Amino acid sequence: MKETVEFRIFKDYYHLLSKPNNAKYNGVVYVIEVEKEDPLYNEIGRLNKSVKEKYSEYFFGYYSIKRKYSKKELEGATLLHLKIKTTFEPAGEECGTMYDEVTACAICGANRKQINPLTLMKGSVPKKDIARTIAGEVVVSEKFAAAFKQRGLKGALLEPVVFKKGASNYYQLIASTEIELSHHTVVGGDPFDLGIEGGEALEFTVSGGYPVEFEKEVYKCPKGHTIGLNLLSEPYVLNSQLIGEYDFFASKQKIGVKRGLLRPEPIYFCSQAFRKMIEEEKLSGFEFEITHIE
Repeated sequence: MKETVEFRIFKDYYHLLSKPNNAKYNGVVYVIEVEKEDPLYNEIGRLNKSVKEKYSEYFFGYYSIKRKYSKKELEGATLLHLKIKTTFEPAGEECGTMYDEVTACAICGANRKQINPLTLMKGSVPKKDIARTIAGEVVVSEKFAAAFKQRGLKGALLEPVVFKKGASNYYQLIASTEIELSHHTVVGGDPFDLGIEGGEALEFTVSGGYPVEFEKEVYKCPKGHTIGLNLLSEPYVLNSQLIGEYDFFASKQKIGVKRGLLRPEPIYFCSQAFRKMIEEEKLSGFEFEITHIE
């Protein structure tokens, strides 16, 4: 496996980075991709810390961790991390989907209960076989649903999606089986910030005199429901007999934050049979990484 990290460095601070480097200017920011063993990687971390301390700003505004596997590595994995490549909006809550917040954790907001069919806006769902809303609601195509059922795969519920206007041929994908993450799973704000502190509560007024309030954000729940803001490593899970019995899973612990429409979300996993279905049926929107079982 080869792992690199792409950073998008703000124009005002790019001059601080050592030259030469392979950064390319896209008209807004400088885009650079480095391996963790590259001295530039640690330099970017130091510069980000320095810019925060001196100017209360950021050296980079976006990062993406990329992992490339050989065919042998992917085929040899017992369990795979299923990554959903496409995100869209509006979220279900904006279209009539209702949630019972009483069941949610009062600290981190995880585990609220959906109490009616997922309702979305017609025309908003990307033309992929899987996608997720900004609130983490997972939608799959009719083609995916048919293939999953035909192959007798286990571990997922497929509930019909409702459109506000017009008929829908999409399904909401819900994991019926959970597995636990181990403490070796690395989470944090970014590759250089593994802290667990959330943002402070904010109150301000917008145009028209309307007050806006943001609760204090919680990245690590003391009850164990949410463990961090972002997943930074390959996932590590505790071994379970369920892994050999089912084909689709969600992590018991969540990643993310309660922020407006956003809620902490599970990590999704799948079997080799699930991955084989995706490849043979040529289903789109999926990406796979290796999951480690302990």
